[in-house]
Amino acid sequence: MTFNPRLEEFWDEAALDRELRRVFDICHGCRLCFNLCPSFPRLFELVDAHGDQEVAGLTSAEIDEVVELCYECKLCFPKCPYVPPHEFMLDFPRLMLRAKAVRARRAGIPIQDRLIGNPDLIGKLGSATAPIFNRVNQTRAARVMMEKTVGIHRDWPLPVYEGQPFSKWLARHTPPAGVGVNGKVAFFTTCSVEYSEVETGIAAVQVLEHNGVAVIQGYETCCGMPFLDVGDVKAATENARRNLARLAPAVREGYVVVAPGPTCSYMLKQEYPLLIDSEDARLVAANTYDLCEYLMKLHAEGKLKTEFAHKPGKIAYHLPCHLKAQNIGYKSRDLLRLTGAPVQLVDHCSAVDGTWGMTAEHHDLSLQWAGKLMKAIEKANATAVASDCPLAALRILEGTGKKALHPVIVLRDAYGLG
Repeated sequence: MTFNPRLEEFWDEAALDRELRRVFDICHGCRLCFNLCPSFPRLFELVDAHGDQEVAGLTSAEIDEVVELCYECKLCFPKCPYVPPHEFMLDFPRLMLRAKAVRARRAGIPIQDRLIGNPDLIGKLGSATAPIFNRVNQTRAARVMMEKTVGIHRDWPLPVYEGQPFSKWLARHTPPAGVGVNGKVAFFTTCSVEYSEVETGIAAVQVLEHNGVAVIQGYETCCGMPFLDVGDVKAATENARRNLARLAPAVREGYVVVAPGPTCSYMLKQEYPLLIDSEDARLVAANTYDLCEYLMKLHAEGKLKTEFAHKPGKIAYHLPCHLKAQNIGYKSRDLLRLTGAPVQLVDHCSAVDGTWGMTAEHHDLSLQWAGKLMKAIEKANATAVASDCPLAALRILEGTGKKALHPVIVLRDAYGLG
């Protein structure tokens, strides 16, 4: 069945078990995704261990183990030959979300998952007490305590929170005359940009306005993916409703929705219409763009300025999984190449995806699966590293010591707008 929490069958544990075994049996026979994430090799190992019983022999605990190892990178979906409209109707990542949701309804959601899955709560606290909060987060004692209580690994690089959230900056910002001639954007900030990556938001506004695009605030609350990752469908749906209440009227007034984070743009495009069966959800999904996707749309329409004051050096560009899952091509790479910079595409997963890779339980395994990314970054020997994903940027910082910039910051600096 499709991912539809509104159906009674969605929550039926016996129906879920049948669907898990059906899908696992197909995956066992195919094995095309053996190297994409920890779930698949562990699944195949467990199935093989049961001999002739194969998938029928899997225990509930073994199935739970496979579910837990899925960190929702979505890479298997575009690679799978059996996704809808194929008669097998296979959607592995959404099935894993369903399994987590059913488990959460049965057993509840651990307090640590509720905390680290609520970035607005942490972000508001971090911004309100930024100097103290950031200083404390840098101490080893605090990190050890955080690992024991909240579950975030002591070596995971925490974001640095800004004293002024992006929304306050935008509210005080006076746009230059003439903006709007090339489009109007409701900017869905993302929680990362709102509280810690404010420079990315400012750079996006500068670049958009430089190209004649008007920008208004489009962020109401987190997109909901962190809630969805831990099975809290109710909270994810509530966040979706709140965001749609802001975004749908803006779309009807002629704005398009633009998000600078691939996870958020994926949620708005792909998950909102599944969580909420409404005209507003479909309208917003159909009019949402990832930031670099939108800038390349302007370029295709002859509206993007390509006169640059500075030429960046060689750039190692990391392609986030949630951009690949959108099947929109390599928009960020192509955008960076417009500056005249040589760009090397780094197509490897950071294995963070939400909160999975930062937890004490999965951090070390996550680092192993991100090994190819680290080696490729180092081998590129680039002047700068870029990634649209803020969590991948933190993983790159952790693994290589290099700070990965959002492509829009590179573009802003190339324009000479910084």
